[in-house]
Amino acid sequence: MFILSLVVGAIIGGVFGYLGSYPGLRLKETFLAITLIFIGEIGRIIARNEKRVACGLTGLKGIPNPFRWIDNVNLRSVLYSVVVLMMAAATYIYVQRLTQSPFGRLLKAIRDNDLAAMVLGKEIPRARGIAMVIGSALAAVAGVLRTFYIQGVVADDFIPLITFTVLSMVILGGVANNMGVLIGTLVMTTIDHFLSPSFLSIIGFRVEFDIT
Repeated sequence: MFILSLVVGAIIGGVFGYLGSYPGLRLKETFLAITLIFIGEIGRIIARNEKRVACGLTGLKGIPNPFRWIDNVNLRSVLYSVVVLMMAAATYIYVQRLTQSPFGRLLKAIRDNDLAAMVLGKEIPRARGIAMVIGSALAAVAGVLRTFYIQGVVADDFIPLITFTVLSMVILGGVANNMGVLIGTLVMTTIDHFLSPSFLSIIGFRVEFDIT
């Protein structure tokens, strides 16, 4: 079920990524980003209110760990972490090779000067559509890994703040710098972990919220 979920998730993510971005493929990067955030938020609201998508407000619970046949709970976590790290490494290698491929150079040309690329006969909307399919498929795979990790999924887990956090990782690491984005991800994740109320309470800091 785990492997099937990865494959199906990648396919569905790629298809919906293309369909969702299709209306804005001819827009500039800034307006395309705004359009994608808008469409993503609409999708979240639909999933939140439509029970047939992911059980509505309650979410889909009880998804088993891929290594549930192992009795040792700690060993399950370790094995699943190894699987996630291996897939992260494979994704990094794939993206790195894609960046250095002819298609990757085309995307760089569009990023630097889309007008020049269009004059040279490049189909900019088609290239952006393919990039959206690849990116959405990879994001869907990450979503499947997260779902099996927390053993459930709720629509409200994917609020716009998640998008802005990922964008912060990219900006911190440097656009068009895969290694930099990886480092930015590690830095942002570490900061988020060490500033969480649960960790602060462990080291003796009490976090109190005044709701009056």
